Amino acid sequence: MKHLLLCLSTLLLIFGCSDDKKQVETLQKETEAIHDEAMKDMAEMNRLAREIKQNIVADSLNADQAAPLNAVLGNIGNAENDMMAWMAGYKAPTDISSAEAIRYLQAQKNLIEKNHAEIKDATMAAKKLLQQ
Repeated sequence: MKHLLLCLSTLLLIFGCSDDKKQVETLQKETEAIHDEAMKDMAEMNRLAREIKQNIVADSLNADQAAPLNAVLGNIGNAENDMMAWMAGYKAPTDISSAEAIRYLQAQKNLIEKNHAEIKDATMAAKKLLQQ
C-alpha cells in the first residue's frame, strides 16, 4: 500500500511539473506574440506621428490649432516609451520555479496587452485627427 501511494505521488509530481512547464511555454509564446503584434501596430502609429508632425510644420499652425495634434503626439510618445520600457525590462524566465515563471509571465502579458491597447488607441486617434 505504501508503494502504491509513493508511486501515485511521484506520478502526480511528474505530471504536475509537466503541466506547469507547458503553461510557462504557452504564456511565454502568448506574451511574445502580443509583443510582436504590438510592434507591427507601433510601426503604423509612428508613421502617422510623422505625418502629423509634417502637418504641423507645413500648415504653420498656431498653438491653439496645434494643441489637439500635440495631444495625440503625446499619447503616441507615451505608448512608444511604454513599449521601450517593457522591452528593456522583459526577460524570458530562466532559473526560477515554474510557479514564479507563471506569475512573472502573467504580469508581463498584462503589461504588454495594456501597451498594445495604448498603441491601438493612439493610432486610432491619429487616424481620426488626420481625416479632419
